[in-house]
Amino acid sequence: MNPHRLEGTCQWVLQHENFRNWKNSSSSSLLWLSADPGCGKSVLSKSFIDEDFRSTDNRTTCYFFFKDDNDVQKNVATALSALLHQLFSQKPTLLKHAMSDYAANGDKLTQSFHTLWSILTKAVADPRAGEVFCVLDFLDECAEAGRYQIIEALDTFYQHASSGKNPSKLKMLVTSRPYLDIERRFTELVSKFPTIRLRGERESHAISREIDDVIKWRVSKLGSELKLNDSETLNLERELLGMVNRTYLWLTLILDIVRKTILPTGRKLKAIISTLPSTVDQVYEAILSRIEEDERLQAKKLLHIIVAAKRPLTLEEMNIALAIEPHHRSYDDLDLDDEARFEVSVRNLCGLFVTVVDQRVYLIHQTAKEFLLAKSDVATGRWKHSLIPTESETLMAAICVTYLSFSEFDVATDYASAAVEYGYLDYAAGFWVAHFRKTQDCTTKQMLQLVLKICNTRSKWFNT
Repeated sequence: MNPHRLEGTCQWVLQHENFRNWKNSSSSSLLWLSADPGCGKSVLSKSFIDEDFRSTDNRTTCYFFFKDDNDVQKNVATALSALLHQLFSQKPTLLKHAMSDYAANGDKLTQSFHTLWSILTKAVADPRAGEVFCVLDFLDECAEAGRYQIIEALDTFYQHASSGKNPSKLKMLVTSRPYLDIERRFTELVSKFPTIRLRGERESHAISREIDDVIKWRVSKLGSELKLNDSETLNLERELLGMVNRTYLWLTLILDIVRKTILPTGRKLKAIISTLPSTVDQVYEAILSRIEEDERLQAKKLLHIIVAAKRPLTLEEMNIALAIEPHHRSYDDLDLDDEARFEVSVRNLCGLFVTVVDQRVYLIHQTAKEFLLAKSDVATGRWKHSLIPTESETLMAAICVTYLSFSEFDVATDYASAAVEYGYLDYAAGFWVAHFRKTQDCTTKQMLQLVLKICNTRSKWFNT
């Protein structure tokens, strides 16, 4: 989902003294890179993984991208499991450092942060490990307790490493937004080792200059694609360069708006340029405001489902979730779209705001979720802060319990085979309780009746 880094960009990091010190260190070192949303942190991380620090015989590269729209992807133990899996896959001889802990804990090993961290530190201290480069991207999207665990572990590890008693070469890059709670947790380590912190929020002028270069390159490319004349291309470039709040995210969204507006409508570029949104929030509002009146209820339902889902839904799951209505009592009641047509429908319903990656449905960016969610139990805008979290949870709870009460599940059945045949069963059975707990006072009498029905220990629904 992250684009490639354009040559010549991200120099505000690559030429920074703190980055060079970290890169050239012959021992374990930590770099915490903080920057505001849309400034290219993940593009930079991706370029490090794929290009600058890709694995070699002497260097092993591992990475994990936290995502707060997924209970698994925001779990710090999952992150360590992923790092260890990549490390052991590339350096099988290091696997011995995990064997005794696996023998003692079995499958529960992947749930224990402290045990996993101990395995990692033992593995990287092995002389055969060589240099190990790890990226933890979006630390701010890690669950709060896990965030604090990893920062505390990094603090202890790198303070010990600085004493010269630790032979490992673990180079850790952590990226996040400049959130106060993360800053406070890093305070002691940063006070002792100031060079571990690279503040992107203090490099706004350098970032703006690089975004200007990207604007020129992408506008030139778009001009060729849309067959704009030189004057039109120059006018578009000037307008974008004149915007105050330029970020990479904003630029990506703006150029997609220009592309999609010109191609189907043939509107003159001058008219489009004069109405271009100047902030990401304005772009989001503009995208969602283009939804047709008769599709807004369905679009709102789609957005409620995405923001409340405990993990990203597959297209099959989303197709079912969107189709379910309170009066449905059987799978046959569902009016499901053709699978191929449904993907197109999802992409078109909310425009650029929603994307499909590897058959799963996501919002375009974490800031899109923040844009949608209301700060209280009162919606304050047409689209911005329009989704009240308890309403989203209540909708998801209703969808799940309605599905679980279908007549198809009122028979003795094997769960594994049923989950394959009925695409939403795995999600509904696994997460309905989590959604139901957050409904607060929004629970309806009908929903309570369905909950009692599926919780009846004598029923087939309960066994399913």
